[in-house]
Amino acid sequence: MALIFVMIDGVGLAPTGPHNPVAGGMTRLTGLLDAPLTDALHIETANLRAVPIDATLGLPGLPQSGSGHSAIYGGFNAAAFNGRHQPSYPTIAMREYLSQQNLFQSALDQGARVVWANGYLPGYLEVVAQRRLRHTAGTWAAMQAGLGLRGLAELQSGAALGWDISHALLRTRLDNDELPLITPEAAGARLAALAQTADLVAYETYLPDLAAHERLDISVEAALALVDGLIGGILDHRSADDTLILTSDHGNSEDQTTRVHTRNPVPLIVSGPAARHFAAVRSIDELAAAMLVALKET
Repeated sequence: MALIFVMIDGVGLAPTGPHNPVAGGMTRLTGLLDAPLTDALHIETANLRAVPIDATLGLPGLPQSGSGHSAIYGGFNAAAFNGRHQPSYPTIAMREYLSQQNLFQSALDQGARVVWANGYLPGYLEVVAQRRLRHTAGTWAAMQAGLGLRGLAELQSGAALGWDISHALLRTRLDNDELPLITPEAAGARLAALAQTADLVAYETYLPDLAAHERLDISVEAALALVDGLIGGILDHRSADDTLILTSDHGNSEDQTTRVHTRNPVPLIVSGPAARHFAAVRSIDELAAAMLVALKET
């Protein structure tokens, strides 16, 4: 029995409309819910909870990834802690907080087996050391918990998954074809397989957010299709005892009239026997505590 947690950057919930590709564009997910992905989403059954939750953290302005990711993995109001929403990556103070308290370390302290499933290309740590890139809050939390970072060998063997799901984008950053392309469904199957020997498998993808910012050479619709295929692969290959948890850090891809983030709520979708433990979650900073309770009681 495991939790499979997928953090999808930049997906909010808004009313159905011509500029909202999220509402009906993810067919596997909407099929699971038998409902569109809008801000009216509200499903609570024994094995399925699907509701909008807050990503603004009670602060004005547009939610951002630095504080949103930190709130999700740290279980604290990172925006209030910071005094404002923090773009992209956690601040030094947020990293210090995550070094002392984060979802992965707390899960390990409870005796859970934890897998950080994201894989990294050769040279990643060197690029960070050169300050050309910074760790996401999830990556930082995993490292602080001693999980280490999975690399090319794990990406090749199926023991890790690149943030771009199919590895099409990661392959452009390699000098050869060392990294095979995979279907999004096969990517989801990888996460489900990792759950067979773990209690918590966590993975994050930034595709919808980067596509909505027009920082990738793919459309928002194509990015959402990759995410939807990933979800479909998890659903098709997970054990009946496993629980899939999906959320996001802020809105973006659900509103194609703008290239910036939104204040829309984000989805919390929990499918599986641990769904009951998430009934009280109303905000992204409350999610880590619910996962820890679920790990302890399942």
